[in-house]
Amino acid sequence: MQRLNRAQGDRGAVAVWVGIFMVPLLIVAALAIDASAMFTDRQRLQHGADAGALAIAQQCSVAPCADTLADDVAQQLATANAPAGGAPTAAAELDDGWVTVDNSSERDFWFAPVAGEDDVTIAVRSAASWGYPTGGPVVMPFAFSWCELSVQAGMPAIRDDSGRIIGLDVPEEGVTRTVLAAKTSDSGCTGPSGNVVPGGFGWLEPTDGCGETSTDIDSWAPSDTGNAPPHECSASDFSRWVGQTVMLPVFDVASGVGSNAEYHIFGYVAFRLEGYYFAGQYVTADRPCRGNERCLRGTFLRFADSESDFEYSATGPQLGASVVELRLPEEG
Repeated sequence: MQRLNRAQGDRGAVAVWVGIFMVPLLIVAALAIDASAMFTDRQRLQHGADAGALAIAQQCSVAPCADTLADDVAQQLATANAPAGGAPTAAAELDDGWVTVDNSSERDFWFAPVAGEDDVTIAVRSAASWGYPTGGPVVMPFAFSWCELSVQAGMPAIRDDSGRIIGLDVPEEGVTRTVLAAKTSDSGCTGPSGNVVPGGFGWLEPTDGCGETSTDIDSWAPSDTGNAPPHECSASDFSRWVGQTVMLPVFDVASGVGSNAEYHIFGYVAFRLEGYYFAGQYVTADRPCRGNERCLRGTFLRFADSESDFEYSATGPQLGASVVELRLPEEG
């Protein structure tokens, strides 16, 4: 009987201690719920800030933009990714080739008031940069003549205050053209031979099979001679590029003859390939040119690329193509 009473007393002591420790345990559990909700709100705000920064960079890279436009876009994307805690407030700050987006929101706590915290302001920041491509791997080993492109596609030159040519005016809606190889066009861009370089039709010497040719502005790219694509290429290479928007180099000066010829790279244009005819097996069903002609057909675009490995600069040649990239805010 005495042992039974002692056991009952032990159980009573355990119940007291459980009751004592249950209160802080419940408080910690409640605070964890508030902390989890705050973390979820922060993630939503960050998604909105990242999306806003990229969207603003993409718009500013292809058309003039202002602070009011940037603020509107930032707010739209912040609202689309609104956290559960409350309506977000967004603001954007523009700089040359750079945008910073700040998003913030209020979160009212459910349980933290017992610890003296009623609410909190959650703030996040994101940034993105943009510029014009200055070098990188192009998938098609071909370079447009700057002169031919301007004449045949009807895109006038862009000049700076000193009169120096810094690009081509690609229409905002794009322009679709069939661009003939220099020897078959009547643009007046070449000498008596009809080629920019004798034996050269704009083909570049591939650096890694047919699928990658690395070039940089203000550098010379070696020519691959002849009016047919380089021997590293196949008909399937070209057929898989139809319908895709690719970055292609544009040259302004050429020198040399035959296999010793080179093209001086001026910049890069965004081109959505729709058809081509290079004779033999290199032809699409619509066959955009005939006979001895050699041509590419497609649309020159204002295009913001967020997935390429191109280097870029806010002061690079402006040919409609641009590169955008999500950045760490402190990098600006």
